[in-house]
Amino acid sequence: MSAARSHGDAPIVWSFFSGAMGLDLGLEAAGWHPSLAVEIEPKFCSTIRRNRPSTMVLESDVADLNAHELYRMTGVRDVDLMVGGPPCQSFSTGGNRAALNDPRGNAIFEYLRLIAEVRPRMFVLENVANLVTAALRHRPISERPGKSWNLSSYSSSLAPTLFEVAGEPAPLAEDEQSGSAIRYLLSTVIADLGYQVRFAILNAADYGAPQNRLRFVMLGFRDTAPPRFIEPTHGTPEQRRVTVRDAIGDLLDDPGPGSLYTPETKAFFDLVPPGGNWRDLPPDIAVKAMGEKSLLAGGGKTGFFRRLDWDGQSPTITGKPNRKGSAMCHPSASRPLSVRECARLQGFPDDWVIEGSIADRYTQIGNAVPVALGKAIGVTLHEPSNADNVSTEVMLQQAVSRLRASARNKVAHAPRGDDAP
Repeated sequence: MSAARSHGDAPIVWSFFSGAMGLDLGLEAAGWHPSLAVEIEPKFCSTIRRNRPSTMVLESDVADLNAHELYRMTGVRDVDLMVGGPPCQSFSTGGNRAALNDPRGNAIFEYLRLIAEVRPRMFVLENVANLVTAALRHRPISERPGKSWNLSSYSSSLAPTLFEVAGEPAPLAEDEQSGSAIRYLLSTVIADLGYQVRFAILNAADYGAPQNRLRFVMLGFRDTAPPRFIEPTHGTPEQRRVTVRDAIGDLLDDPGPGSLYTPETKAFFDLVPPGGNWRDLPPDIAVKAMGEKSLLAGGGKTGFFRRLDWDGQSPTITGKPNRKGSAMCHPSASRPLSVRECARLQGFPDDWVIEGSIADRYTQIGNAVPVALGKAIGVTLHEPSNADNVSTEVMLQQAVSRLRASARNKVAHAPRGDDAP
């Protein structure tokens, strides 16, 4: 058996930041069934109660909880596994990118504080892949030297300069540099926990999701070394990756409720081929669709006016598929993916009821961890301990390499974050 000690028929699992339970559904498929779900959003709690009426649901901010309260409410003091993906908007390329000085970034600290108090045998910390490049302290692009959006371009400026150029912004400080957030976590909070950790950037498509979605996953083991992450199950010579067609091809005639584009926006999408985006628009139309300000801004803007490809994988499912900047346009119809189509691409079963308005449902689905990735994490937790002594620095370098490779559309060829050099 895995490192968990069985309590009767099953290990004790507590879930935090549970959302619509995508991660939890995947863990359940691997034998890890949460008995407690902690979630602050009322609509999300309604979804959990609707689908898992026997699970204890605490509608609470994690910052307001402590071990003694959780022991009292659950009647349990010996926990096998704590799992959680603290709010990630402060690190995500899909939001206004801040860092650990953002209150949402501080949710990570609150989760780690609870882990320190409860002392489960294992924990899972899941987050956006960009956690490995986020800064501890965010400086707006307009206030950076050269006004570059890419923090890694400043990596050579870590050493202090002797002179500052009059009228130019000061060089970025060490805590404003790319990767300073995760380095701080690893050298302070994680080190103080006393757990052995392994982390990597994983792609959900490698484990059966019809979606390219990279996530940072950290495993912490109290009493032994964590296992290596399981090898990809899809995208191999034996098993091709799951496609958009595989997941939603049967919903053409009955996609269910969803948003619609305005007539003007729909006209732009009519010109975008499957698998394309704004770059496929004629130049004069692209200026009109994007606006000059967006066109001149940094970054690849690949999410703008994006249409899915039937025979490929979906990009990361977003919580707002009807926005031009986070577009999730259907492969053959000029409309956003429906709620049900988004849920399918995330791996939710059709009988999983998402509560709330259409906007609420899109948000819950977009925030979720793909079920297939959750299962891969759960299977990994059952694997034997592997004390291969790979340092956190090596894991971090390889995680960053994986992230950068994905930006160059070379995800399939990049090393996974836990591969030894």
